[in-house]
Amino acid sequence: MPLALTLPSSAGVCMLLMVSNLLLWEHVASKPSGFVSIEDLYYRGVDQSHATYFLAADLYHEFDMKYFNSSWIKYRTLSPCHTASIHTPQSREEAHETKTEDFLKTMINISHAWEEPLKLLISAVPTLPGASDKMLKRANVVRNRTRVLQEGMKIILSRSEESENDPYPAWSGLADLQSPDEDTRLFTLYNLVRCLKRDTHKIDAYFKLLRCREVFKNECFTE
Repeated sequence: MPLALTLPSSAGVCMLLMVSNLLLWEHVASKPSGFVSIEDLYYRGVDQSHATYFLAADLYHEFDMKYFNSSWIKYRTLSPCHTASIHTPQSREEAHETKTEDFLKTMINISHAWEEPLKLLISAVPTLPGASDKMLKRANVVRNRTRVLQEGMKIILSRSEESENDPYPAWSGLADLQSPDEDTRLFTLYNLVRCLKRDTHKIDAYFKLLRCREVFKNECFTE
């Protein structure tokens, strides 16, 4: 089934804004003097991460409402998210002690780890029985926003140091996604969108924390 996507006017405007954002990030990257302030970069990143999380949450809730099967909880065990091996702060104290550069590297690593799973998700959604056009559009927009956000994080990191691509964990659910058993496929997709919601929320929270730290000098934290 072809995966070409025809967007209505409002979604088309959203896509144009994302392309505009990507061009802005690329423009910033080409300006060694820093054409856009670090404050503006953080604000733009928070806007992107927050919108991406809400889209991923909507995608998860639609899948949950349409395809969730209570037998999964009884007979199956949810797999750990493939990004679980990426270390993230486990407490507020650890988060405050984590360097900004290390936070950004972790966020970039998580984002990289979703490149292939999002591609597979977009291919799988049209095969779902009764899948809505909104579900496919949301999956596409999440993928595009994730790319824009990843570029932005790399640009922010490049302001402080030269960055290298760290190895990121691969998703291991492809065999189950291609299973002839429909319940296995649906369970695999459920786990995938659940983890996507989890990780986009995590990146959103980290971006807000870093903006608070770097822009507001931690004054927005409440004790």
